[in-house]
Formats: sequence, C-alpha cells, structure tokens
Amino acid sequence: MQSTSRIAHVFVILLLWLTGGCASDRPPSGGPLDTTPLQVIFSDPAPSAVHVSTERIRLTFNHAVSARQLLNTVMIAPAIGDYDISVSGRTMEITGFKPLEQDQTYILSLDKKLRDNSDRAFTTPYTMAFSTGTVIDDGIISGKVINADFSPATNALIVAFSEDHKTSDNGSLLQREPDYFAETDGSGAFSLKHMAKGLYRIVAFNDRNGNLRINAATEEVALCSKAVLATGSSDLLFRLSGTHPDTGKLPSGITNNLPDAAATGTISGTCFASGPYVIVEASSKTASFRTTASRDRNGSFQYVFSELPSGSYTISAFSPSDSKRPNSERQWNPGSIEPFQPAEPFGFYPEKVTARPRWTTEHIDIRITTSK
Repeated sequence: MQSTSRIAHVFVILLLWLTGGCASDRPPSGGPLDTTPLQVIFSDPAPSAVHVSTERIRLTFNHAVSARQLLNTVMIAPAIGDYDISVSGRTMEITGFKPLEQDQTYILSLDKKLRDNSDRAFTTPYTMAFSTGTVIDDGIISGKVINADFSPATNALIVAFSEDHKTSDNGSLLQREPDYFAETDGSGAFSLKHMAKGLYRIVAFNDRNGNLRINAATEEVALCSKAVLATGSSDLLFRLSGTHPDTGKLPSGITNNLPDAAATGTISGTCFASGPYVIVEASSKTASFRTTASRDRNGSFQYVFSELPSGSYTISAFSPSDSKRPNSERQWNPGSIEPFQPAEPFGFYPEKVTARPRWTTEHIDIRITTSK
C-alpha cells in the first residue's frame, strides 16, 4: 500500500509538471526563442461590434499574461464602475458589477507598458471599441505632446472630460473620472477616438504612478491653448510643465558675459501669430535667451538673436496674454488646472538650430496657432 501510494504521489507530481509545461509560454529546451511581440488575437465582443449586451469582455493573447500585469494597464472609457479581472493562461476576462449603459460606445485600451510573462510588449497600444447601441461613436480629437525640452513625450497619458452636464459634474478635474483616455506614440502623437460628439476639457500628463489620475504636485501636466475643445479638433499641441532635464530651471534673459564676438553667431526668422505680441526663446542645455519679436507691416513678427554663443539651440515662441507690451524676460504661462486656465499659445522650430561663429542662420520660422 505504501508503495502504491508513493507511485500515485509521483504520478500526480509528474502530471502537474506536465500540465504546467503545457501552459508555459517558454519554448521547448533547445528551441529558438519566440520574440513575437505581444498581440491580442481574439476578443469578445469583437472590435466595432454593436448591440452588445454581455457584461463580460474576453481577450485572448498570443502569449501568457498575468492578472497582476493587467491590473494597472486596463483602461475602459467611459468608466463602467467596479469590475473583476481574471486570467486563465492567455485569456483575460473582465466582469462588471453592473450592466453596461444602453446606447453607449465603450473603448477598451491596454497600456503599452503591458508585458507578457516573458517581458514581451505590444508594438503599439491596443484599443478596441464596441457599442451597446446601434452605432459606434466616431468623434476624434488629436494632437501631439512634447516635454519641457521640446522632445516628444512618448509616455504621456491624455484624458478628456466631457462638458455635457448630463454625464459630468462641476467638480474638480483632479477628482473626476475621465471620460476618455489615449496614450502618445513614439513621436508624442495621440488620437482620442470613438468619442461622443461634444465639448471636452483635455489634459495631458505623465502618469507616473499608473493610477489614471492627475497629480499636479508630482506629475508633469500639459494644457493646450483653448479651455474647451470640440470633437474634430486636430493638430493640438501640449507641452508638459517642468524644468530642463539637464540643468533644472533655465536661466532667463541674455547674459552680459557673452564670449568674444568672433565666437558668436546670429539666428533670425519670422513668427506667424494672431496675438499682439510674440516672445522668442533660444535655449540650449546650459542657457536660455529671449527677445521680443517686432511686428512688420504684413502682420508677421521678425526676430533676431545676435551674438549667440556658438552651439545648438531649440527655437520656440509664444504669444503672451498681456494687454501691454511685455518684457522679453516674461516666461511662457503653461496654464493651470485649478482654476482651469489654458496655456498661452506657443510653437517651436522642429529641428535643432546651430549658431556658428560669424554666421547668420536665417529663415527659422515658427507658426503659433491657437487651438481650435
């Protein structure tokens, strides 16, 4: 009996080991490593499905994932309240605690930070829309987010809050549940899709803690130059607030300790803006210089940086909201969430500009567009 029991015990262990091996996402010993990116290969409801009545959403991946990995990477908009996430091998199931609303388009997104059990990721964020009604909403708001140093913000989260009083309240945006989400891609571009047509307040931020909530005290935040945006708005530009990544707060104004003129160069160009004034900035990793552009008879703004220390610069400009001519030391206002105030309109030259000794670099033109 003891021998039979021992054999049965060994058999159970062997069976469990074989079962675990079959569920493993690792290739057989000696086989090639599977480097296929993480993908969703099946969904129920299907993408763009209508008349959906289920309270469960199922996704099947090409590689095994865990519930812990999914916990902070699933986004559903509009919010469906509390729900459970369960995982069996490569299949995830979301079960809501209450029925979905009627005639509502829902968007399920998976954060691009999601990794499978072998650390493979999506090549792009996964998004899937379905509707409990007869149509899929097709409203879109799109744009680009940049960091404080004008580089692409590749990890920014964009949230939209509806101005429709039937679905939103008048409380703080810091406390409200966002109606829609989107992530930036490798170029900093984003597109909020499948939105109900209407008006929205849009905020971009670096969601450092992954809780899908704005924390203005610890996370970089960006607003565009218009408080409320309609679906169909495009080419929006957001700049995350913060300090220069290498030097902290940039010094303002032109220093009097310039090198000998033989070691300096000149950068000039035109700014196109609708505001009454334009301030232009040339910034490097170690210094920042500003000047007030002059409006010509055609309504454009001309600027010149003379005697710039030789080096590489980012050239940017903004339209101050001042009613009187501002001092060139005036800094760009990024706006605020509380009270809600849009950022001042700004623009930048997309490439680095080099100041060469005894050389004038011309036609570094910048267009400043107020968000529409």
